[in-house]
Amino acid sequence: MAHVTHALQTQVDRDFGPAWGARARVTAGTAEGVPPGAWPMYLVDSPDAGYGIHLDECGTPFAEIGAGEGWTLGASHLLLELIADPFGDRLMDGPGFGSCFTRRRVRYLVEVCEPCRTFHYVIDGVEVSDFVTPDYYRTDGTAVDFLRLLRRPLEVRPGCSLAWQDPDDRHWHQMRGDGALARSLVPVDPRHRARQDREDAFPEDADRHAQLGARGWSAGRRRRAHA
Repeated sequence: MAHVTHALQTQVDRDFGPAWGARARVTAGTAEGVPPGAWPMYLVDSPDAGYGIHLDECGTPFAEIGAGEGWTLGASHLLLELIADPFGDRLMDGPGFGSCFTRRRVRYLVEVCEPCRTFHYVIDGVEVSDFVTPDYYRTDGTAVDFLRLLRRPLEVRPGCSLAWQDPDDRHWHQMRGDGALARSLVPVDPRHRARQDREDAFPEDADRHAQLGARGWSAGRRRRAHA
């Protein structure tokens, strides 16, 4: 855990922070004694709230990561998304999906690892997730993801996803990992946080974060990294 934590801290300080202007201190610990002000990340064999990022009853962000083979990718993925949008309400304006040259504007949910979730790299022997940069949402974006594997803004590779609100019809739209375009059955609810509202709009995708790990873990206990 200490070795993985060090690699995650390196990713935050060296790679993610300069791209997004964000910082965090990552520490490892047990399930007891979360430091004040920390956002806990639980490494679990079976989630209570569901794999992904959530808010507890006090409004504090936390994440549940599937343990087992590949768990460091899930830890990196959710850590970066937790830093970029801890409360699930960050949206970025951008051109309508399908063309970077359209004048129609929509609002993209900022999930920095989802559009490139199938790509990863290694820090000190630890696999960590690729992530998009703010250029990903801009018409003139060039370096749109850290590994420079996406060829243009708003590209969604197979196995990845992207979600947005369309102000014209006031619904959620999503490009899924299988390449299908989906539209929510009900309009956007402005009373809800954007991330949770999107999750409610597409309940069939609720297990997508389970694919980030949860393979072969049998220790039956929780471990935490704190951001």
